[in-house]
Amino acid sequence: MVSTKQLVELLEISDRTLTDWKRQGLTQHSRGWWDLKHVLKWRGLIYNDDSEENKAVNLQKKKLEAEIAFKEAQSDLSRLKADIANGKYIDKEIAEAELSRFFLIFKKSAMSLSRKLASEVGPYVEPLEARRIEKMLADTINDALEQMSVDGVYHAKKKRA
Repeated sequence: MVSTKQLVELLEISDRTLTDWKRQGLTQHSRGWWDLKHVLKWRGLIYNDDSEENKAVNLQKKKLEAEIAFKEAQSDLSRLKADIANGKYIDKEIAEAELSRFFLIFKKSAMSLSRKLASEVGPYVEPLEARRIEKMLADTINDALEQMSVDGVYHAKKKRA
C-alpha cells in the first residue's frame, strides 16, 4: 500500500490526474491509500490478461481510440464542407456537362482534321491519292477516338504490309 502522496510521486502525475483516474474507475484501497500493484495493472503497466482491471483498461483504450477517430472524421467533414462552401469543388453535373461539351468539340475538330489535311496536300498530289490520304487519316483519327473512349489510351495499330 502507498499513500496518495507517494503514488503521485512514484508515477510522476498530478493530484488532478489521480482524481480523473478515480472517476474513470480506478479503485482505492481506503481513503488516502492505494494498492500499487492494482494501480499499475489498471494503467496497463503490469499486464495480466485475465484481470477485470486490464479488460477495463483495454475497453478504455478502445473507447479513446474510437473517440479520436470520430473527432478526426468530424474534422475532415467540416474541412470538406468549408472547401465546398469556398468553391474548391464543383457539382458533378456541372463537371460532366463541361467535359461532355469539351469532348464533343474535340471530336468535331479531330474528325475534320483529315479533310483539312487532304485539302492542304491536294494541290501536290493526284485527286485519287488525296482521297486515299483523307481516308487513311480519317480511319486513324476514328480509331484513336474509339480507343480513347473505351480504354482511355491510344495505341497506334501496326501498318499492314
